[in-house]
Amino acid sequence: MHCMTYAPCWRPIWHWFVLSELEVDSTSTSATAFTGSGGAGNVSVEYLVDPGAASPAVTVNMVSSGSSTTWTATSVTPGFHAHHFGSLPQGVKLTLSATNVMARLRWCEPVCC
Repeated sequence: MHCMTYAPCWRPIWHWFVLSELEVDSTSTSATAFTGSGGAGNVSVEYLVDPGAASPAVTVNMVSSGSSTTWTATSVTPGFHAHHFGSLPQGVKLTLSATNVMARLRWCEPVCC
C-alpha cells in the first residue's frame, strides 16, 4: 500500500477522551450541544434540588436522525440525583432544561490526533 495514494494509510490505536458538559440553573434554564464524530459515552445528568424549591423539574431531549427521545424528572425531592443514559451515536442534538434546579449533562467523547 502506498501512503501517498491511500489516505489515511494508518489509524492510531489510541485516542483521547474529552469531557463535555452542559450546565443550567435559575439564571440560564436551557442549554444545547451535539455529540461529535466519535459519539458519546457515559452520558449522565446530575441535578441538585434545594429544599423548598417550587415544582423542580429537569428535562433532557435527544434528537437523532429525526427521532426524538425525552427524559423528564418532576416532583423530585431535595438533594442530589443522577440518571445514566449510557452511550449515544455521533450527531445527537442534546438539550438540557431545568426549572428551579441546578443541573448538568455530562458525556465523554473519543477524539484522535
